[in-house]
This record gives sequence, C-alpha cells and structure tokens, in this order.
Amino acid sequence: MKKLLKYLTYFFTPRNSFSQEEWLLKYQIQSMLLFSFFFGIGVFIFSIFRYLEGNYIVAYSQLIFSILSIYVFFHLRQSKKLYHLYSIIFFIIFFFYTGIIFFFVPQNTLNILWVISAPILIFFFLNKRGGIAMFILVFGFICYLILFKYPYTIAEFITLISAFFITSFMMYMYEKVKEKEKLRLLLHTQVLQEEVDAQTKELQHLNERLEHKVEEEVNKRLHQEQMLLAQNRMANMGMMIDSIAHQWRQPLMNINAKLMNISRVTELCDKKDTNKDIEYIDGKVENIFTITEQMSQTIHDFRNLFKSEKELEEFELTQLIKNILTFMDEMLVNISIHIEVDKPIYLISYQNELSQVLLTILQNSIEALKEENIEDKEITIHIYELSSNVYIEIIDNAKGIKEEILQKIFEPYFSTKKRSSGTGLGLYIAKIIMDSSLHGEINVLNTKEGVKFTVIAPNLLKVS
Repeated sequence: MKKLLKYLTYFFTPRNSFSQEEWLLKYQIQSMLLFSFFFGIGVFIFSIFRYLEGNYIVAYSQLIFSILSIYVFFHLRQSKKLYHLYSIIFFIIFFFYTGIIFFFVPQNTLNILWVISAPILIFFFLNKRGGIAMFILVFGFICYLILFKYPYTIAEFITLISAFFITSFMMYMYEKVKEKEKLRLLLHTQVLQEEVDAQTKELQHLNERLEHKVEEEVNKRLHQEQMLLAQNRMANMGMMIDSIAHQWRQPLMNINAKLMNISRVTELCDKKDTNKDIEYIDGKVENIFTITEQMSQTIHDFRNLFKSEKELEEFELTQLIKNILTFMDEMLVNISIHIEVDKPIYLISYQNELSQVLLTILQNSIEALKEENIEDKEITIHIYELSSNVYIEIIDNAKGIKEEILQKIFEPYFSTKKRSSGTGLGLYIAKIIMDSSLHGEINVLNTKEGVKFTVIAPNLLKVS
C-alpha cells in the first residue's frame, strides 16, 4: 500500500523544481494534473456511453476533450512554464464542454453543478484577473440560456444564478485573501532576508576579526616558542660550558705542571747539555700537544652539538648520544649508563635539534634519580629502527611519576623539581621540537622501576 501511494504521489508530481516563492504554483500544477487526468478518463468513459446511446456529437466532443485533457496532463507534468497557458486553454475547453452538456444532453438539474464548479476551479487555477474574465464568460452563458428560454423553471434559474454568484463571491474573496497572504509572506520573507543579510555581514566581519585575531595569536605563539627555544638553547649551552670547564680544569693543571717541569729541566740544560734532558723536554711538549688537541676536539664537538645552523644531515645515533654523554660527564657521577643497540643506525635529520631533545630527557632522568636518592642509579638507552622511523627509548629507575602528573609533564611551566631552578619548559620545548621541526613524536609512560621516554624520529629525507 505504501509503495502504491508513493508511486501515485510520484505520478501526479511535476518534474520541475520549485523555489520557496513558487509553493502555490506547485500545488496549483499538482491539482491541475489530478483534475485533467481524472477529467480526461471520466469524459472518455462517458463518450463511450454517449456513442452507444447514439448521441454522436456529444460522444465525439467528449472524446476530443478527454484526449486534450490527457495531453495537457503529460505535457504539464514535464514543464511548469506552460501552466498559465494551459490553464486558460483548459477552462475555455471546460466552458464549451459545459455548453455541450446543456444543449446536447437531456435536461437535468445536476447540470447546475457544472456552472457552480466553474468559479471554484477558475479562481483556484487562474489568478483574480483570469477568474473575473471567466466569470463574465460563464455569466454571459447563463444570460444566453435565459434569453433563449432554456427549458428550466424560474426556480431552477434562480437557483443556478444564486449558486453561481455566491460561489463566485466566495472564491473572489478567497483570491483576495490569498493575494494578501502572498504579499504578507513576501514582505515577511524580505524582512527575514534583510535580517539574514545583516547577520551574514556581521558574521563575516566577526569571522574576519577572528581570523585576524587567530593569526596574531599564532604569530605571537610562534614568537614565544622561538624565544623559549632560544632560552633553552642558552641554558643548555651554559650547562655545556660548565661541563667543558670541568673537563678542562684537569688538563690545564697537567699542562701547567708539565710547563713547570720543562722550565726546571731547561734551567738544568743550561748548566749541562745532555740528550736525555732534551728527550724529556720533547716528550713533555708532545704530551702538551696531545692535551691541547683533546681540548680543541672538545670545543669542536661542542660547536657541532649546538651549532645554530639548521641543516639536514646524516649522522650515526650512537655516536651522537656518546657525544651528549661526554658533555654531561660531571652530571653522570655515580650513574650507570647502558646503551643497547644491535647495529649502527644512521638517521637523516636535524642533529642539533635532536640533541636538544635527548639532552633534556637525560637531564630530566638524572635529576629524578638524584632527587629520589636511588642507591644504584641506572639509565638505559635502547635504540632500534622500525620502518622509516628510529626509536630511542630512555629508561631510568627513579621509581616513576604519579599518573595524574604524567598527563601534565609536557605542559609549559609544569615542574616537579624540588629545587627552584626548575622552569617547567624543558620537556615542553622538547615536544615542540619533535612535533614542529623533526615531525616526530615524544611519549612517556611508567615502567616497573621508573619512567620510559620514547623519542620517535623519522628519516626526514624519506618523509619529504
């Protein structure tokens, strides 16, 4: 039943699309489709009966009208542009058909229904101007019936005229109300459209302001992040300088002692010239050269680790980590470091920025070990490669971090350090570097003994 109803609805629905302002036209066309289809079918059936009765004029007229009605149905179903033309033609045909009913069909008081139905259909399917024109035409037809003494009684003519006028007046008033309502809806639609346009302009203005504000905030955020990165770099450089000073202190003392010995031997050589003393001096000088070369290499490694140029380069991870540990030698007192790697792993990335990340994590683990006062302090660095990514796991045995704190560890200015030097920016900046510059990830989770940081660094040459 639902399928049948759906099919009938589709069958009597015009194929065109209608705007909101054409809602009445849509129902007018749909009503005319229903009327013309059933009118055509009904008249065709009556034409058969009239033909069998021998009333050939009415039979052929009804056949023609039924064909025209069905033609109007199928043509109007495809094109809404023909509605006004077909509505006029249809009611002219309806008018002539009514005349045929009156003159060629035996007298019947039910014929009055054809005249009464005329204004109802005319005013609904036509506009008010067309309705008035068709009203005059039908009224003229009634006057013609009276003048030529159509075989109706006076009571029947009074009934016919009264019914026609009352129906026409009602439909005329309906048409006026309909026009007023259409005008009211049109004005209301215009007001709504103006309000929508005003709201749209305001939203566009707010959107432009919001975009400008967002752009300002993004630029401000980027500037702050750059400043934080620079500050973090300077803090790490300060720590490295302390480490270099520590590493240079002993060699400088050795150089000073050797120079004093050389000076003493030189004084002796002035008194007695022996080859043995000269060999001793040469050995000490060679030792000094070795020490100064090692000190120079320390400066070279330091510059490579914290150079300001950002360039893509290939490097071996184990060596990079060893260089970092060398500079952190003073901090690693009483801490065992274990590097676990199956084979040399080479990575194409930004070496100095990755160094900043690893340095921050190692420093965080070292401070945690010292604060917890662990007896056997250990840090394990596990390196492995999976697909185009390199995984660096840094695991300590500092008893871990509370879960509620673990969720905030990468937030800016969040710190669990007991001493006042903790700014809470180290891990936050490390995450920024991994996300925006190295296009990788940094994760943290608790283990049975402590905390495991996992740095996932992609091969940027393959990524690009």
